[in-house]
Amino acid sequence: MSLINQMLQDLDARGTPAALGGVLHGQVRAVPQRGGVHPAWWLALLLACALCAGGLWVWIGRAAPAAVPQPRAALPLKIDMDLSTELRPSPLFESIPAAPASHQAAPAAAIVEPAVANAGAVAPLPTTPGIPPLAAVASVKGGQPVAVSPTAGERIVPTGPAGTAAATVATKDTAPARLAPLVVAPPAMPAVSATPAPLAKQVRELTPQQFAENDYRKASSLIQQGRTAEAIAALEQALRLDARHVAARQTLTALLIDSRRQDEAVRSLREGLQLDPAQTGLAMILARLQLERGELKPALQTLQRSLPHAADRADYLAFLAALLQRDGRHREAIEQYALALRKAPGNAVWWMGQGISLQAENRIPEAIDAYTRAKAGDGLSAELRAFVEEKLNSL
Repeated sequence: MSLINQMLQDLDARGTPAALGGVLHGQVRAVPQRGGVHPAWWLALLLACALCAGGLWVWIGRAAPAAVPQPRAALPLKIDMDLSTELRPSPLFESIPAAPASHQAAPAAAIVEPAVANAGAVAPLPTTPGIPPLAAVASVKGGQPVAVSPTAGERIVPTGPAGTAAATVATKDTAPARLAPLVVAPPAMPAVSATPAPLAKQVRELTPQQFAENDYRKASSLIQQGRTAEAIAALEQALRLDARHVAARQTLTALLIDSRRQDEAVRSLREGLQLDPAQTGLAMILARLQLERGELKPALQTLQRSLPHAADRADYLAFLAALLQRDGRHREAIEQYALALRKAPGNAVWWMGQGISLQAENRIPEAIDAYTRAKAGDGLSAELRAFVEEKLNSL
């Protein structure tokens, strides 16, 4: 309106003739100027359209009915029954007269399974000659058995509390016999024990002998590493577990001797021989240690105690003969040398020792023969060979 008024005021200011103005005064009208609409109006129009469209979409979404999920079709239930057995009446289902019209108008979907829309639509099962017709097929709905009759005029209700309270069974032109419901039992599950069977665990405990063997192997490894003190401790532990472990005792004795601990070595050897005098190797080591300490008699006693177990050892017999010879017991020495030479006739040192004892016993021919065999044999040092030649020359 302001724009129109402004235009009228401009026309009046230009001085339009009065006559013309008087004639045309009643016919002149203000005509709106044709011009472009302001952009703000277009924006307001677009917003209004958008709001209307949104409101319409929300209204249509609310007004549309919610989609009702279709019930799943009931799967056919396979029932194994003995058709050769007649169906006996059951007190669970009764055939009663048809209910009034008001009851008949009740929706059948609340009584019969969704798979059976109308009881009359159920076709009767084919019969086999000689077998009574199947009167009912069991169906399970909501965990309760339902009997379905092939007769078109009957309604079947479940045996649960809901069925007995609201539904009845109408019978039309049917036999008075009552139908027994067929209850489908779930398959029997194997019994599972609540307590699992105990696992048979066989824990094999190591014997003291096995522990001793482990300590002996550990000591051997320590010896290779040069850890002598730890090896001695491991061997002593092995002997505490198994005092008859010969290899451990021999190794311990060698380490003690190398460490100049001869007293401990002698004590260990004596303990071993007391447990088992048949260890002739231990007896020879102990006798040598005793001989080095000037104990000739104890050394002889040590060898003689184990002599019954050394009949097959030529070195043992020759060592005993040498100690007997040093003790002046030449006759016994000759006997032990003879036994040793029978097992090793090529040992020149033993022939020389026997020749010395034979010469001491004044058995010169035998002594010369023994010296001759020693000279012919191998194993004599230059000093011993010179000694044998001197003896032969003197005889």
